[in-house]
Amino acid sequence: MRLTTLFLVVPLASVFIAMGLAGCTTHPVPQGPYRIFEDAHSGGNALAIAPDSKLGASGGWSGKVRLWRLEDGFALGGWQTGHGDLFGLLFLDDDQLLTAGYDGHVRVWNLDGTLDRSFKAGAAITSFRANPGRSHIFLGHNDGIVSLWHVNGEQLGSWRLSNRRISAVALSDNLERLAAADSATNVWRWKPNAVPFRLQSPPTYARSLVFIEDNKILLGSGWFNLFSWHEGEKTLEIMPTDHFGIISHLESSPDGIYLASISRQTDSAILLLNPSSGESLDAFQKHDLCGQRVAVSPDGKTMMSNSDDASVRFYKLPGAGITREAKAIEGQ
Repeated sequence: MRLTTLFLVVPLASVFIAMGLAGCTTHPVPQGPYRIFEDAHSGGNALAIAPDSKLGASGGWSGKVRLWRLEDGFALGGWQTGHGDLFGLLFLDDDQLLTAGYDGHVRVWNLDGTLDRSFKAGAAITSFRANPGRSHIFLGHNDGIVSLWHVNGEQLGSWRLSNRRISAVALSDNLERLAAADSATNVWRWKPNAVPFRLQSPPTYARSLVFIEDNKILLGSGWFNLFSWHEGEKTLEIMPTDHFGIISHLESSPDGIYLASISRQTDSAILLLNPSSGESLDAFQKHDLCGQRVAVSPDGKTMMSNSDDASVRFYKLPGAGITREAKAIEGQ
């Protein structure tokens, strides 16, 4: 196991020089991570950051969880969850971690690795979202079913959408809107007390879904592009991005200003995207192999990523492209 420390790369020029210079734009210069921990997992599928933004957690294909001190990326230990492939991680507070995996179980752990409680949620879990209040989780399963749960194990709803694997789910802040996608390019949106209705299918199936703009817009990701469906509409808008592969995960920033994104297959880029246009606001050093997940801390200062290259990486977000752009405009 090798621990590598990198100096934070100061970008040279990653701002949009608009304001009278129409058409003159530059792509963000990638920032380096402040810490790379090699061989953290045999491939990673899940990430989470604690409410106080001091701890991070990562999960791998073998079901092992590792804990991290975000300040410096220091490894704090870990344990085997028994899930197999991990698809969901959530700090319930600063003392407990929820895990969800391909074995179809949800487990809640104390941070010393002792099991507090668990429940069977259904067939193999293949997608995961939690509400910002950390009280509920929304699961997609391998058999085409999605299920909504309180973290205490109370099931609040279950919907059969398909006979295909659920590839992505989204849960609004107020629990009033749900969305899901399957591996056959179907996408649904609905309210918990209503029947799911199908939206216009994207050209490639959605790998990630997230609600933005006060939950009025549903965004998804696939090959190269963002997919957008507005509230009350079934039609699809496609927004190109600077990714050159499958955008495997989207994470909205705490303030909703940008999307953190990571891609895979022919690209392993990490970008901060404008959620209204898909334009790049900042970029970070690529992983060596296919990217899997990103996680942004609640205080908006730190980001984690993982990928098939087995590493977990840590980045400082202050000075990100969005902030640099604003400062550049102020100085015009």
